[in-house]
Amino acid sequence: MPYKRNTSFLLLVTILVASCKKNTDSAAGCFAGAPTVRQITNQQAVIKADAGNFYLIEQGSIDSKLKPCSLAAEFRVHDLRVIISGDVKETAAATGMPCCTENFIITGISR
Repeated sequence: MPYKRNTSFLLLVTILVASCKKNTDSAAGCFAGAPTVRQITNQQAVIKADAGNFYLIEQGSIDSKLKPCSLAAEFRVHDLRVIISGDVKETAAATGMPCCTENFIITGISR
């Protein structure tokens, strides 16, 4: 029976290690595979709401909208001023998207 116990233990350890492995690809499941075209670090921005969609407008930007992959409910407030960090992903023009919209993965956001 020691063989069966060792095998079970090894299987359990393998499952635990695999499930605890951190995902190093910040885009996994969100704009997956799109290359990062630029990074933003501690940039002031304003959150804008448009027909139920939320966008981030960087300070000093006139026509560029960042479309966040996910935005916590506490930040879904029109005209909220925030500080953002994250990765701007290469974005193909899509029908129905406002002009100059770029996909954005938030790595940090604060009021």
